[in-house]
Parts: sequence; C-alpha cells; structure tokens
Amino acid sequence: MGIEADLVNSIDFARSEQILANKSDNPLTELLLRLTNDIIKDLRLQLDKSRATGNLQGSIVPMPKTYNLIEVTAPFYWKYINYGVNGIQINRGAPYHGKAPKTNLSFYDSIFKWIGDKGIVPKEAGVTREQLAGMIVNSVRMKGIEATHFYDKVVTQERKKEMATSISNLVGQAIKLSIKKPK
Repeated sequence: MGIEADLVNSIDFARSEQILANKSDNPLTELLLRLTNDIIKDLRLQLDKSRATGNLQGSIVPMPKTYNLIEVTAPFYWKYINYGVNGIQINRGAPYHGKAPKTNLSFYDSIFKWIGDKGIVPKEAGVTREQLAGMIVNSVRMKGIEATHFYDKVVTQERKKEMATSISNLVGQAIKLSIKKPK
C-alpha cells in the first residue's frame, strides 16, 4: 500500500467510474501527477549531487497532456549530463546524441554562463572568466563529459514496476467495483 491506498480510501466506491472518468481531477490523474512529481523530486536530488546547475533542476517539470497521461520535460542537454559526451581523446562510451537544437547561446556562451551560475573563480592569477570558459570548452572537446546517470538512477525497472502496481491497484479497484452480481 502506498500512494494509491490514500486515493483508493478516499473514493466513494458507489461511484467507481469516477476513477477512470475523462476529467482532469479524477483519482487516476491525481495518482499519475503524484508519481510524476515524486520522480521529478528524485531527479532534482540526483542533480544536486552532480555538477549541473540549478537551471536543469528547475526546468524539469510535469506536462499534463490528457487526463490519463503526464509527461516530464527537460531541456535537450539533460542527455549530455545523464549519458555523458565523448571527447576527441577520451571515449566515454556515450551514445551519439544527434545535432543539438539551435539556441541563443553557443557552447562557449553556455559554459561562460555555467561558470557564473556555479560561482567558479579561476584558481590561477591572471586567468579571466573568458579564458577559463575557453579552457573548459577545449577540455570538453578533448576529454568529453563523464556521465552522471541521474535519470537512470531514478527511473529504474524497479520503480517502473512499483508505479505500474500503484496504477493497477487503483484501476483494478474501479474495475472490480464495476462488476455487478446478477439479480
């Protein structure tokens, strides 16, 4: 018993069709949103442990699509942080991510912004933030980026099974209740 138990206990079983009703406030939608928010919270906790800025954490949000479908969105670069990036000299075993979408920031500008967001100060005297950004860009190109697997650590097979069980329990209650004994 978990999240679904609270929802199942709060339902008027005389009206079990409300579980699957085509409405945004039905118990199934509420359960999906709770499960999605739990995943988002855990993704953000994993990112806290990595070198990612709060920009990625804050941009992971639920996107309700329909009454029974909720998706999580994040900027395209989540995959670089999760799976890593291969460098020219070091193969990190990262998959090919395809061409990055056009943005207002170049790779250099993104790194420059990241340095400011993280509050990184060059250790060596005389090195400017601009120079440091250039050194980091060159380092990433040569050595790549090590994978954090923040997504893979949260969205596991076990978690998917737990979510499926929660949803099955809730939907199963509605189905069981809709079966009527013949007169």
